[in-house]
Amino acid sequence: MAEAVPLFYGDRTEAENPSNFIKAFNRSMLFLNPLSTDAQKIKALANYLRMGSPAERWYEDLTTTQLASWDELTKAFNDRWPTTKSASQTSEEYQTELLSHKMLKEDVGVIRTVGQQKVWSHVRWADEAMELARLAKIKGGSTLIWQVKKQLPQAVRKLLDDEYMSWKTFTDDIKKLNMSKLKQECKEIEERKRREEERDQKLLQKVEVAKRATMADIMAQLQCLTIGQVAVPRTASRTSPSTTSPSSCNMQYTPPTEELKETVRKGLEQLPHQPDDEEGQRRYLSQLASWTMKHGETTRVTEHTPYPLKPGTAMICSGECFRCGTHGHGSRDCLTLEGDSSRLSCNETAWRALCNRALGPFNRSTAYSIRLVALDDQGNETGLL
Repeated sequence: MAEAVPLFYGDRTEAENPSNFIKAFNRSMLFLNPLSTDAQKIKALANYLRMGSPAERWYEDLTTTQLASWDELTKAFNDRWPTTKSASQTSEEYQTELLSHKMLKEDVGVIRTVGQQKVWSHVRWADEAMELARLAKIKGGSTLIWQVKKQLPQAVRKLLDDEYMSWKTFTDDIKKLNMSKLKQECKEIEERKRREEERDQKLLQKVEVAKRATMADIMAQLQCLTIGQVAVPRTASRTSPSTTSPSSCNMQYTPPTEELKETVRKGLEQLPHQPDDEEGQRRYLSQLASWTMKHGETTRVTEHTPYPLKPGTAMICSGECFRCGTHGHGSRDCLTLEGDSSRLSCNETAWRALCNRALGPFNRSTAYSIRLVALDDQGNETGLL
């Protein structure tokens, strides 16, 4: 069946391509009458030009010479409607597109339909990557292979070689991946992920257990660690100080020894302050769980039992509040209440106070200022403390 050739206007609308029209007309003539003469083709062309259009007026103005042969007519046609050169991307642009050509983890082991043919998604990805490498003119070398390989799903990467010297070798290996091994690798990765999530959940549970210290123990520790203060026993009477019984914490401040300072410094090195990101939080939870398993839930914090520092809080020994780990106020003026998420655990409070007592605020000049955000009764931010 002959190809339907639409009427040609010649008014340069976006929907019309002159070069495609003349090609379609030639194909139609070859199908209808392969032995047609130039005169027959020239006469037939007039019937494919829209009535009253710029194309029809052009045809009517053709000279005798231009109507003498099909070659002369097509030359006149191309002069009137020259072929527009298609835009082309540079090698660098194709390389950028190649780097953004990612294989999703969810697509591994999935069948896609390409040209009425069912293929594995990683096979389709490899063909598309190879085409981009060809367009970028890097298919014969190893340019960008390691960067693209790094972005592949873990299950695919594990079944590939460490290095590749050409894109053809690289993409061919991807297309040849054994589906049984690939699916097994995906299954093992998911199983490892599940076990890690269970382990993290157990760590969180141990941390919660470690936080169940009584307020009486907290106050006793703080009284013993407060700088320059005399700890007053809880049973003391305000009206009868002479009847107050002595307490083991009721002593004047004494300067820390060099031995104490060195022990505290080593404790800070053992448990570095973690950054406030996903990896930092995971390491912090691991530190907490290790501390609880080693020392137990009710062990008192001393220079020999250094305690992990909460990510996102101020640097230790930087003039911070020992109760919330931020700057701008002291522990006595801290507005955080017991149970507040901004409040530090009793053990961390004790450790920060002990470090400050032993080493002083030596980090004050280098620490970033971290402030506590104050909220009103409706939970609206009212300012920094």
